[in-house]
Amino acid sequence: MPRGRSENAKTARTPPYTSYRTFRTFIQDLHELGVPSRIDRSVLTRFSGVVGMQLTHALRFLGLIEDEGRPTQRLRELVNAEDEGRWRESLLELLRREYAPLFTIDLESATPSHFNDTFRRAFPAADAVVQKCVTFFLYAAHDAGLRISGRVLKGRKPRSSTPRRKHPPPLTQEFGADPRQSQPDGSRIDGRKPSEILLLLLEPNEMDDEQQDAVWTLLKYFRAKGL
Repeated sequence: MPRGRSENAKTARTPPYTSYRTFRTFIQDLHELGVPSRIDRSVLTRFSGVVGMQLTHALRFLGLIEDEGRPTQRLRELVNAEDEGRWRESLLELLRREYAPLFTIDLESATPSHFNDTFRRAFPAADAVVQKCVTFFLYAAHDAGLRISGRVLKGRKPRSSTPRRKHPPPLTQEFGADPRQSQPDGSRIDGRKPSEILLLLLEPNEMDDEQQDAVWTLLKYFRAKGL
C-alpha cells in the first residue's frame, strides 16, 4: 500500500476533534440547503480554513463522506433524520458504529479512568487531541440521548449543542437601548475603539476553534471600518 494512503488511513481513525456545535451547524445547513454533490471549500465558506479541515476530518471518520468529499448515503439519511423525527436514533446508531470500542464498557457506570483508558487504547493520539476528541464524543452522546456516567461528565458536562439563532434580535430589543446612543459617532466607548475593548476581553484559552474564528472575523470587520 502506498505510504500516503497508509498515513491517511491512520489519521482517519482519529475521532473528530472539532467543536460538536460546528458539526451540528453544518448538518442543519445541509438540511436547509440540501446535500451537495461533494463537500468542498465552496460548501464550507462559513467556516475558517482550519475549522473546515477539522470538520471534513470528522465527516470522513463518521463515514459521512468518501474520497474527494463525495457524500455517502449515511450522510443523506442523517440529514433527513430531523424531518423524520429520528435524529437521536440515527445519531446514536452512528456513534455505536464508529465508536464501537467505547460501547464494550458500561458507559453509564464507567469510572473516569476506565473511560479514558478505553478511549485512548481505541483511539491513540496526543493528549491535547484526545481531550478534544473526548469532548466531541460527550456532546454527541448527550445529543443522542446516551447515558454517560456522572463521574465521567463531572466538570465537563455538555451544555446544549443547538446552534445559536441565525438572526439575533436587534440590540435595542436585547438590551433595551442602543448602546451607541451615548456616543456621538458610535465609534468609541470610554475613549477606546470597539476592537481595543474586544481584545481586552478575550480569553483565547477558554474559547474553542469556532469561537476564536468568529472573534477574529469580527476584529477584521472592525479594523476595516476603522473601529
